[in-house]
Amino acid sequence: MLITILWYIDFLFFLALSLWVCYVALFAFASRIKRKVIFPETEISLRFAILFPAYKEDNVIKESVIRFKEQEYPADKFEIVVISDAMEDNTNDQLRALGVSLIYPAESERSKAAALTTAMSWLDSQLFDVVVVMDADNIVFPDFLSKLNNAFAFGAKAIQTHRTAKNNATTTAILDGVSEEINNSIFRLGHARLGLPAALIGSGMAFDFNWFKQRIAEIKSMGEDKFLEYFLLLDRIDTIYLEDVVILDEKIQYSDDFSKQRRRWIASQIEIFCLAIKQTQKALVSRNWALLDKIFQWSMPPRIIMLGIIPLFLLTSLFVADISSLKWFFLIILYLASLALAIPKKLYTKQLLLAIFTLPRLFFAMISSIIHFRSGRSTFIHTKHGEVPADDKE
Repeated sequence: MLITILWYIDFLFFLALSLWVCYVALFAFASRIKRKVIFPETEISLRFAILFPAYKEDNVIKESVIRFKEQEYPADKFEIVVISDAMEDNTNDQLRALGVSLIYPAESERSKAAALTTAMSWLDSQLFDVVVVMDADNIVFPDFLSKLNNAFAFGAKAIQTHRTAKNNATTTAILDGVSEEINNSIFRLGHARLGLPAALIGSGMAFDFNWFKQRIAEIKSMGEDKFLEYFLLLDRIDTIYLEDVVILDEKIQYSDDFSKQRRRWIASQIEIFCLAIKQTQKALVSRNWALLDKIFQWSMPPRIIMLGIIPLFLLTSLFVADISSLKWFFLIILYLASLALAIPKKLYTKQLLLAIFTLPRLFFAMISSIIHFRSGRSTFIHTKHGEVPADDKE
């Protein structure tokens, strides 16, 4: 009887994990398809509103603004708006001297969505065509707006740029940067190659101004990027991934901050999955394949959890009669091969090899995030940027 129960448990977990692994494998292989999306140059110069939500980001916001102002795009065609929350007066004065518009959000509703909603209520829709959402630590290159302009002039309504790591001083930062590139390959590039919308990532995003103004006001969650994705899919708007438009983003440097950040991500994924799955029947009837794909994607557990669970089932199967361990062996090989395929060649370094040995620590940090995920649903969780890592922290 016990063996029968264990067999059924083994089968059900293998079925679910196999579907998720095959999903990852499909889009990892698709990301290797050689096809670039290049938008032609245009004489049109659209008007951009650049939003920098900044909560206690005194260490990084000034550099990000200065670098953004180096755009090759006409200066009178974009406005930088910093949503300054709990920053020092000296920082605000320096930003004002740089010609930045400052907005101060209400402290009673502290979230990124609330900050963006405040900014959009302040901006005049008659003055702008496109809104760009940044993080306070993001660094862009001089051709950033020109390339966005070409895409929007061609008819784009939503764009996700290629966000990549700008720091690798700790093992956690290295692994976080690699994780971001895996996501870029699977959930953005791979999806785009197969004709599906790319996933949003929270910054380096650009939207039609009027659409964003309407939809951001409806979001009360801490996971604003996932809700924006959901609304885009409901509205049948394709999110284009611009692989060649690179934006540098500071990665998490310590496992404690990693746990905090993932707690917020897990909470928002569970919240949006519970909302989106109610649309399954409607999506089937209306043939909204992109939404169905996203519902399945949101059902997946975190990658590092799968890296822990599959080997655990493999080891368990070795000691239980009538349960084949061979299937688990092939599943973990397929999963590892898919992840390896999704990692850009330039990231295969000695530092990455050494960082891999710290994965168990991040696995337990992720377990902690899952256990305490409820606090990420309603509590504003801030991770610091711009700090120089101390040797004894990693």
